[in-house]
Amino acid sequence: MKISKNLRICVVGLGKVGMSIAQTFAQAGFSVLGVDVSEDNIEQGLEAVAKNLDFLVGRGKIDAAEKAAILARMDMDTDFNFVCDADVIVEAVFEDMKLKKKLFAQLDEAVERADALLLTNTSSLSVSEIASATGRPGQVAGMHFFNPVPVMKLVEVVKGTLTSDETVESVKQLAILSGKKPIVSADSPGFIVNRMLNALVVEATRIVQEGVGTVEDVDTGAKLGLGHPMGPLELFDYLNAIHLLEHVTDYMSQELGDRFRLPVWVKNLVRAGRTGRKTGGFYTYD
Repeated sequence: MKISKNLRICVVGLGKVGMSIAQTFAQAGFSVLGVDVSEDNIEQGLEAVAKNLDFLVGRGKIDAAEKAAILARMDMDTDFNFVCDADVIVEAVFEDMKLKKKLFAQLDEAVERADALLLTNTSSLSVSEIASATGRPGQVAGMHFFNPVPVMKLVEVVKGTLTSDETVESVKQLAILSGKKPIVSADSPGFIVNRMLNALVVEATRIVQEGVGTVEDVDTGAKLGLGHPMGPLELFDYLNAIHLLEHVTDYMSQELGDRFRLPVWVKNLVRAGRTGRKTGGFYTYD
């Protein structure tokens, strides 16, 4: 497959991250299809994209005509048949292996182009296992964007056991054309970046549990001592993602050992419904 901006990209799963991926491709000049089971997700997502683009107009980064052109390149629907004539599929649904394998089996059957790329935005799950649900595992790879997608420059390209070298190179070129810097990871839980991040946040929660430092001390130390823009606990509150942290680290601890196992006090936050800024998390909010 020749990688160019003439390719039709379809993003499946239009939550916050999926819609941001669609926006990123559209801003880069690609025609983007989008599929989600929820009309509300689509409407709210497009409103958020328009607001993001208004911000860029206000900053002088783009003009009103370019905003209109970007939105015109985004075609969103609840009709799964949108995937049929796509050249590249990027899946961005919830981090659940059963859900992803079921979806990839459906994509494999529905996508008509024989050499289409089937890509997953998973941040931690096995690309090899996801690919096993298809009859074309050589064309399945990870394309992991980072949040907020339009701003963050990195993309992890994940090579599954049967992913072809040609597919890896194609995804790298796709990332470059979308304005990102690709790095390549083998298929290991958490890949490169989240393996480092999750090791940090798990250790941070253990420091708090052992009374070595408070939540505030840990985050201040990371910011002023390590140069991080946000502390690890502050970050997961900001993302409203403590429940996702628990979900991913449970998987990583099964695969890589107890060094990725969260202490019980963090799991109890999730059980109490405290998952981040919106509901309270590591910090208490007004």
